[in-house]
Amino acid sequence: MTAVDVPARPLRIGLMLRAVDDVDGQGIYIRKLCEALFELDSQNQYVAYYWRPDQVGRFADHPNVREVVVPGRNKLTWDQVLVPLAARRDLLDVLFHHKFSIPLLAPCPTVVQQRGTEYWSHPEFYTGWSGRVDRLYSRFMIPLYCRRAVRVLTNSDTLGEELVRYVGVPRNKLRTVYASADRSFRSIADSAALAVVRARYGLPQEPFLLMVVKGHQVVGQASGRALTPRKNVALAIEGYGRMRARALADGLTPPDLVILGLGIAERLTPEVIAAHTDPGALHTPGFVEFRDMPALYSMARALVFPSRYESFGIPIVEAMACGCPVITATTSACPEVAGDAAILVDPDDVEGLASAMYRVSLDDDLAERLRRRGLRRAEGFSWVESARTLLSELEGAARQGQAAHASHPA
Repeated sequence: MTAVDVPARPLRIGLMLRAVDDVDGQGIYIRKLCEALFELDSQNQYVAYYWRPDQVGRFADHPNVREVVVPGRNKLTWDQVLVPLAARRDLLDVLFHHKFSIPLLAPCPTVVQQRGTEYWSHPEFYTGWSGRVDRLYSRFMIPLYCRRAVRVLTNSDTLGEELVRYVGVPRNKLRTVYASADRSFRSIADSAALAVVRARYGLPQEPFLLMVVKGHQVVGQASGRALTPRKNVALAIEGYGRMRARALADGLTPPDLVILGLGIAERLTPEVIAAHTDPGALHTPGFVEFRDMPALYSMARALVFPSRYESFGIPIVEAMACGCPVITATTSACPEVAGDAAILVDPDDVEGLASAMYRVSLDDDLAERLRRRGLRRAEGFSWVESARTLLSELEGAARQGQAAHASHPA
């Protein structure tokens, strides 16, 4: 990859980081991307905009990063009023937001990263009054954000094609900035270290099948016991129950299933689980600290990730980097990320998922082939290369703004 051209003077780059502490994939994405970006670029000047004082200090070790709190009562006001005012005050050359919105009246060029098109492709995800409002708002505003931004970034080529199809974004305005696995995601063989993590979360003896999900539905969009349909947990449990019954009938010992995520234990009660399998075979440890995830992947027989929609799917790469075989879906960006290193299953095919779990659980040769392929595949994703791509896009957008200003001075 060619080196990024450095402008004549350091740029003033603004980063909208109100979601930097989120625990989901979007939060992981922007934290790791910023860390790589600041390690890569010590020349340009960055302004990190937060909306809470407790967020300050995350990037304090970087002398070219200034952290600024822009307090706001709601996301809309923060995005569209307060941050643009701060950007004008700070004389920014370019402003970037990783979470689908951008100020429509920004005083400088903007670069926006889109997160997904499920508002068009999966309206069933958005139920109830709150869900319908969310979907209608996004379907109206996302095209405006994409038109207003100088560049539109995605985290997969699949998402880029969806934006062309559903939103009408020109292909030449798009650029993919992949996610990756953190450097800490490596296979762990230290039995003592694994035992500590197993005890911390009350995990069964390995090997076990692992699901990593966002366990709860969006507040206000479903009942308090509902699971988000995007992660396909209900079908996965049904498939696991079929796999377990088949293995026991064949005189084999199936692995247990671990489903981690916020809200999972409250929703997957023994009564719910018993409709499909033995509640004693399914474990719900809740939220797992990021630093402990490599150990879970290392202990798991396979990651089961039959998601109905992903714009990338970070757990796929994290699992592969740890030598954990992957079962994932044939839809959205999952095949693009997994390549030939996973078993792909239609997310509506419960019998196909059961068969995939049976095979990877009990066929050692298959598991080893998937492990080796996954390790190779994971090496193709790099936060450093993604940061290099982002930097190129930010500098290009800033140069475009500088050229326009030079042609039409105030």
